[in-house]
Amino acid sequence: MSTIGTFVPGPMPPKTSGAKDEAWVHTSCDYCNANCPVIAHRVNGVVVKIEGDPQSPHSRGRLCSKGQSALMTVYDPKRVTSPLKRTNPDKGIGVDPKFVPISWDEGLDIVAQRLKKIHQTNPQQLAIATWDVNVMPTVVIPFGNAFGTTNLMGTSFSCGDAIHPLTYLINGTFQQEIDLDYCNYAILLGAQYGFNVGVNSTLIAQKMADARMRGMKVVVVDPVGTQAAAKADEWVPIRPGTDAALALAMVNLLINEYGLFDAEFLKQHTNGPYLIAADGSYMREKATRKALVWDPARNQAVAWDTPGVDPALEGRHTVAGAAHPTAFQLLKEHVKTYSPERASEITSVPPTTIRRIARDFGEAAKIGSKIVVDGKELPYRPAAIKPFNGVMRHSHATLTGLSVLLLNLVIGGMYVPGSYRGTNLLGPNGVWRDHVEEDGLLVPPDELGLHGENFYNREVRAPESITWREMLPFGFGLGAIFQMNMLDPKRAKILPYSIDTLIVGRHNLMMTGSGSKETAEALKKIPFIVEFSQELDETSEFADMVFPDSHALERLNIFPQRMRIACSPASGYFYWGIQQPVVDLPPGVRHWGDVMLELADRVGFRENLNATLNAAFKLKGDLALQGARPYDNEQISDHIAKATLGPDKGVDFLKSQGMATKKRDVDENYPMSQVKARFPIYFEVIPRFAGQVKAVSSELGVEVDTSDYVALPEWKACPAYDHKDPQFDLFGVNYKVPLQFQSQTARNPWLNEASERHRYVHYVMINAETANRKGIKDGDEVIVESQFGGKQRGRARVSEVIHPEVLGVAGVLGGWSQGKGVGRGKGVHYGSFLTLDPKRIDWISSAADECVRLKITKA
Repeated sequence: MSTIGTFVPGPMPPKTSGAKDEAWVHTSCDYCNANCPVIAHRVNGVVVKIEGDPQSPHSRGRLCSKGQSALMTVYDPKRVTSPLKRTNPDKGIGVDPKFVPISWDEGLDIVAQRLKKIHQTNPQQLAIATWDVNVMPTVVIPFGNAFGTTNLMGTSFSCGDAIHPLTYLINGTFQQEIDLDYCNYAILLGAQYGFNVGVNSTLIAQKMADARMRGMKVVVVDPVGTQAAAKADEWVPIRPGTDAALALAMVNLLINEYGLFDAEFLKQHTNGPYLIAADGSYMREKATRKALVWDPARNQAVAWDTPGVDPALEGRHTVAGAAHPTAFQLLKEHVKTYSPERASEITSVPPTTIRRIARDFGEAAKIGSKIVVDGKELPYRPAAIKPFNGVMRHSHATLTGLSVLLLNLVIGGMYVPGSYRGTNLLGPNGVWRDHVEEDGLLVPPDELGLHGENFYNREVRAPESITWREMLPFGFGLGAIFQMNMLDPKRAKILPYSIDTLIVGRHNLMMTGSGSKETAEALKKIPFIVEFSQELDETSEFADMVFPDSHALERLNIFPQRMRIACSPASGYFYWGIQQPVVDLPPGVRHWGDVMLELADRVGFRENLNATLNAAFKLKGDLALQGARPYDNEQISDHIAKATLGPDKGVDFLKSQGMATKKRDVDENYPMSQVKARFPIYFEVIPRFAGQVKAVSSELGVEVDTSDYVALPEWKACPAYDHKDPQFDLFGVNYKVPLQFQSQTARNPWLNEASERHRYVHYVMINAETANRKGIKDGDEVIVESQFGGKQRGRARVSEVIHPEVLGVAGVLGGWSQGKGVGRGKGVHYGSFLTLDPKRIDWISSAADECVRLKITKA
């Protein structure tokens, strides 16, 4: 382990056998997007054990059950080991594709000829869907750009379509976390941060345990008594989809009743002092067009960046004969409508609980206090609230997320010890510190964001891609938009082309899509589908060609702990790792990144691909990829590693050392004092786009609801609240469990056995009082049906730790494919309850609504 800093690695683990050829290999797990560094023990060419890498600041010798069990799927007898070609033209759920094995040359020729024709006519007819965060930046995105298609999509109803646009807007970063080293009071809202669920779960679980040992209080707000709720100091059950009402009531109490807000932070580090015009936009200086604030010392409005100005935070101030409020004044007035009593009626959380939690949160923040860290005095705000997917899977997800994150801003809890923060706002050597847009607000550094400098001033225009990303300035994964547009002929006709070929890489669309029936119909409309997969999964039923993909322990990828995703400040280090082969590829199996690169050669755009990679990774001089030379994935990775770490630190260096690290300084861990930008508490940029989106969509004759494009967030009921059929009297909630991740772990024998022994994983959770009313007993076979007709059979788990109006379904389970092996038919598939509908889309972030009405009966 090479250390560019002072990280002291732990001792290597003992060998597990007496075999002379036992070897340790530094690599990385990829069973989730934490990509934890691991040590794999290999004996006689066979992996016998996987454990956390003690020489890595990311995992520090610890590893979750998913990572430890990964070796089991290396030797899965149901693995695909040769290219397979479909012979049955009929497609559908449960329909046998009647695959026949073919050679790689034949398979690649078929795909390349199809791609070559598309490339010559209209490259946009190719779409690529993947969730592979390792291959995506180094191969998939450059491949798509060089080929000429913008139809790239990822994520699903079970991932972060809504949360990441929010964190870009608020934090300037892709990910978010709490500084558990100094936090004293943490609220997890629809999140299980620190309880082996989510990004960096192993590292953060240890940090959470340490924080709780020293007395940090944890409050979990969730309809389900999750893993996090079971360990928390307090679990607050809440009605699904009502989190915004709770958060806004808490903001109201903090700023209008308790006076617990950080006025100095709000004045100097947010747009709270900006004066607002009658149309909701910023008041601006005529000559410079800069946003205005009110300067009490001068008794006049001045530009926000006027040196030495101490702006008014509250009130209305007269400019050009009219009184204009500050943004913070509007926020104060806006949240007054969210009394604890009103919020209680919406959320089912008692008013006394709302009041107590709000006060505890505000008092725990120690507003105005300081702390010395590494010899530097910093603001100290040891309280934070962290939302995640539980609150974001709704049609008004953006409004909800903004409502929740306002709580951190109000107490001044951003990027200081004990507070909420994004990941890596200041990068190595502080190179990302100056990303400020014209009104002084933070924008994502290019290294961390997808939109970069264009986030605030993107051009809204008619769609060129089937995901409509050109028309949705904050859209992220866009998978739900893709599916919906494939199904609706009117929407499909907007574009002058249709999708001819879809490449799916490590992404089971059928399991993670919004509505299995709708996903199936969308896939059936695509003439040719290529899938890269280790097993024949549910999406394989719609594939025309399946190429066998490598396992995590057989492939090479560099920097799997992506700086924008998994390189956590909680580690105290920046780090650059490797995923490398521990065992040889089985005969007939290839890394799908290498296959994509070969397709670029066969189609004939390798020169453009190399140029695209050079630009993306700043490969210059001797490190630039030359002409149309057919570099493989490892060679490209070597160039990128050397360009990033130095000419002597390429792939061979990373293979031998496992990881390079650099210790963070205090400013890189707590960059608030270094950040020149402001954070928004008034989201003026969002309604700025509303008119443009409405104009473009109206001209196209399609429905895009822009009513959520507002500057101040509010609570709106999900469409499920409008469903009046009394039979469907319960809300569905899908929640995560530490033993499973997406659908890819269900076939693992060890995880399956652990899940079978778990009280809830394979069951439908139902509240004890509700079950008694319906005559359902623990362990009964039940049928669960959604308002949209989706049905699933399962077993009831009667429990006190679930909201009485809710049915809980764990993970992405209930798979039906033959390739699922031991996981086939285990659990309930939540996606089957969902549907795609324009009214069930958050038209800011593109997230799909998973809030659905269910009924449950004994089978």
